[in-house]
This record gives sequence, C-alpha cells and structure tokens, in this order.
Amino acid sequence: MTHSANLPSRFMAADLRQLDADKIGQAAEVGPGELDLLFAGPPCQGFSMMGARVVWDERNNLFREVLRVASGLRPRAVVVENVPGLLTLAGGAYLRAILQGLGQAGYVASCAELLAAQYGAPQMRWRLVVVAWRDDLGIPPGYGFPAPTHGDRGIGDLVSNRTVTTNDMRGFVTAYEAISDLPAVCAGSMVDRYTGRPVTPYQERMREGLGDELWNHYAARLSKANLARIAALKPGQDWRDLPFELLPPGMQRALRKDHTRRYRRMTWDGTPRAVITRFRDPKTGEYTHPEQDRTITIREAARLQGFPDRFVFHGDRSSQYEQVGNAVPVQLAGAVADELLRCLDGRPGPQLHEPFRRRPVPALGVHGEILDTLVLV
Repeated sequence: MTHSANLPSRFMAADLRQLDADKIGQAAEVGPGELDLLFAGPPCQGFSMMGARVVWDERNNLFREVLRVASGLRPRAVVVENVPGLLTLAGGAYLRAILQGLGQAGYVASCAELLAAQYGAPQMRWRLVVVAWRDDLGIPPGYGFPAPTHGDRGIGDLVSNRTVTTNDMRGFVTAYEAISDLPAVCAGSMVDRYTGRPVTPYQERMREGLGDELWNHYAARLSKANLARIAALKPGQDWRDLPFELLPPGMQRALRKDHTRRYRRMTWDGTPRAVITRFRDPKTGEYTHPEQDRTITIREAARLQGFPDRFVFHGDRSSQYEQVGNAVPVQLAGAVADELLRCLDGRPGPQLHEPFRRRPVPALGVHGEILDTLVLV
C-alpha cells in the first residue's frame, strides 16, 4: 500500500520466482532489449554483517532470479544493490556468481561500495552496488558510479567497519540539519503537526509542499528500565557510560570493547549511523534522540533515509519500521540513476579506479570488474 499511495504508477506485487520476463515486459509495455534499466535489491539479511550471515539462507540465491529476468528482458543496464557483506560471504562466492552470471548473460559488470553520506543522505550507510551494461552498448566496466557530492573523499576512500574521522565527515549532513525541526514527542506517543519552521536547507526540502500536517512521527514505547538507561546518557555516550546497576544482566559481563554502539545517544553535530529495521530498540545501536529520552521516530528515521515528509508509510507499526529500515537511501539511489542516465546519453562521469584499494578484493580488477581467471561457482 505504501508504494501505490506514494508512487501512483503501474505496480506488480508478486514473488519474482513466479514471474517470467515476458509477463514483466508486458506490464512495463516493453519488448526484449527496450527497457533502459532493471534495478534489483535482493534480500540482504543472509549477507549482512548485522545478521547471522548463514551461507545456506535460501534468500542468498534470489540473485539468480534477477539474472534470469535480466536474460529475458535484456535491459540496457542492470543494477544490483546489496550490503557490503556480499563481498566476503562464502569467500566472495556469491559476488563472483553475480558478476560472472551477468557476464554470461551478455553484460559488462563492475561493483563498488558507495557511502550514502557522500551523496547527501544524513546517514553513514554503505551499499555494495553492481552496475552492468549490455555488451552491445560498448560501455567499459567502471562507468555508472556517481562521483560523491558531499565531503572531499572519493569512492573507496571511506570503508565500512573502518575508522572514519571527523575530518573525513566534513561536509556530510548532520543529525541537526536533518531532524532538529521535528516536534518533541514522548516514547509511546505520536505527534501529527509541526510546531516550528524548518531551519536548514535539508529540512526545507523534506517539508516542501506541506502545511502543518506531519505523518509517521511516532516514537516506540520503551520499558522503564530502558527509559532509565537512556536518561542517564549524554550525547555520544553508550552502554559503557551507564552505571553498572543499570546495565542489562547480559551486558554486565560484556567486554568494554564489545557492542560499542549499543544504547548510544546520537549527537546533533554528527552524521547518524546506518538505520536498520530495529531502530525502535536502543540496545541495537545509535538510535536514541540527541536530547529527548526516546529512540528516533519513524519519521526521523525516514528523514535519515532521505524520504521527504510527504512520503507516508502505511501498514501497522512493525511494517513501517521494516519499510524504513530496509530502504535504500533516496539520495544514493537518485545519484546512481542520474549517472546511469548520463551514461546512456553519452555523457558519462569518471570511470571507477581501484574502488577497493583500502580493502583489496582478490577477485576484482582495477575498475571493480571480475577477473577473467575465476570460475563461476
């Protein structure tokens, strides 16, 4: 319902495993070779560093359905986005299978880790992006990856699960710029009207075209114990700063170097961490509001994902948390789409060069392409 309510166009809600390329092409009113772009985001839970990373998770093989549809539709470009954990799961076998599968389907493919904050999203969220061009277009590997628009670092300079300094983040959108205009709300409550004006350009863009109405500004209900814990924390502090008696029993035995983001309170001048589906729970990460004793609301999380306030999330609350947490940041997706269009129009940006220089991936070449010496698994 969220999709149809916000994006009123032709939409198919179906299991891709039950659809053939002809049916999809008929719905889109295109024949083989006429589609410009197939953009796919197979479920990432089996690959994610946040999850159990189970090799035999059946969702890990859904990328083969994308390859099947791509072979039938023959779009000019194929984009597959996923989590950086895809680089290492099963020794990189799944990534190799995707890249080589695209090659066997007649595409020139390459990949890179892109950081959403470098494209204007107020969030330190990395995504692994595969861009593949149909080989008759003559576009070499490494094109289709947009140059960062925020900060002064390039693609590959900032790496997930590695230290990113304050200097590295200069120019990124901060929590203050993103959500400071939204009204105060108590845990377990919702506010449906703005009480102040936007104070930053980002907030103005988020509220464009709206009056005083506000949707999805709901803060999760928290236990008394969790309310006491987050009330004891200042901005930037986490579970290690809590009095021992306030720690959950399981964390009273934890090492100080572990779980460094649990119960962390956000800072106004920092760029927030990646939003996940469990952002209602303070123990899952840095999801406590910089000033108020609650976790961030659904609307605040949507702002961090780049959704304008006019984009309303439907369904029950659990579904809304999942929709927001599973989304690709809007600014990142938009930047990739714009760069793909430029390439198709003959106006490409720079070609990727050693996107994995800080964390080399043996299977990949200098433009993020698969090396010819490897065998499909």
